[in-house]
Amino acid sequence: MRTETLKQQNMKNKLFTIAGVAVAMAVTSVQATQITGSVDMSGTAILNNTLLGSATAANSFTGVSVGGIPTGSYVGTAGNSVTWNAFSWPSAVSVSPLWSFTDAGTGYTYSFTLSSVHAAGQDNTFLNLLGTGTLSITGVGSPYEDTTGSWSFTISNPTGTSHQNFAFTFANSQTAAVPDGGTTVMLLGAGLSCLGLIRRKLVA
Repeated sequence: MRTETLKQQNMKNKLFTIAGVAVAMAVTSVQATQITGSVDMSGTAILNNTLLGSATAANSFTGVSVGGIPTGSYVGTAGNSVTWNAFSWPSAVSVSPLWSFTDAGTGYTYSFTLSSVHAAGQDNTFLNLLGTGTLSITGVGSPYEDTTGSWSFTISNPTGTSHQNFAFTFANSQTAAVPDGGTTVMLLGAGLSCLGLIRRKLVA
């Protein structure tokens, strides 16, 4: 009789563990937040050619800052100084990170890893690069998960003459996260249901 009681107790402990895992999975899913909104930047890029139409790389950057009116996950980051790393085109060479900055208000570090780039238009008066990459917002308490986003890099040179430095603008955006189809709610409901069933068994 005592042996049977111990077996039953062990089974109840296992059920509690399984239910606990289900609830933990649901809570983790609820807490994960995709990055949304857009952020714009401007500064000076030093290219590898004095003629804009012949350039294939940005070797260094100066005076880059967040401008405009950041939206979504970037609200409140305007005015931050941004560190940029060199990158090239048209070959898609990954750069991690392409840019990053730490916001004093939130303490979060915002960054972007470049994964693809192509020239949508390029001559001595205008350069427009487009691509995709991964947005990240990290730091203590950050609820965000890495999110794929699109970007645009633009330089306008109306005179078409040669320069050493070119003023550029950069736009990075990510649309609202796609709904998970109720998976999170189902996981949470399943976990709570298991706990309810276990409670009834124990009372019985």
